[in-house]
Amino acid sequence: MYQLKFVFIGLLISSLSSIAQASEAYIGQFLYKYKGGNTYRVTVNDNKTMQWACVEGSEKGANGEEKPQRFKLADKVYFATWVEKTGINVSQAIDLKNMKVYSTIDGKERYVLEGNIVREK
Repeated sequence: MYQLKFVFIGLLISSLSSIAQASEAYIGQFLYKYKGGNTYRVTVNDNKTMQWACVEGSEKGANGEEKPQRFKLADKVYFATWVEKTGINVSQAIDLKNMKVYSTIDGKERYVLEGNIVREK
C-alpha cells in the first residue's frame, strides 16, 4: 500500500507536468534588464527553444540557444528552467503581466537576479 501511494503521486505529478508543458509558451523578443547592469535579448519563436544574448553589461557578447522546460503558472506568468552547455543551471519566473523577471543562476557561484522586461516584438 505504501508503494502504491508513491506510484499514484508519481503519476499525478507526471500528468500535471504534461499538462503544464502543453501550455502555450510565450512567444516574442524581449529585453531582460537586470538590476546590476546586464541586459539580455531573449527570443522565443516556439515552445521548444529560445535564444539569448547579453547585449549590455559584464557578459556582453555571451549567447546561447536553449531547450527550456516551460510551465504556465498563471495568466501571463511562466516558469522556465534549463541547463546550459557550460553546465550552468538557470531557473526563471517570467511575469509578463507586470513585465518582471526573476532568475536564479547556479554554476560555480549562485546568483539571484531581478529585472524588468521590455517587449521588442
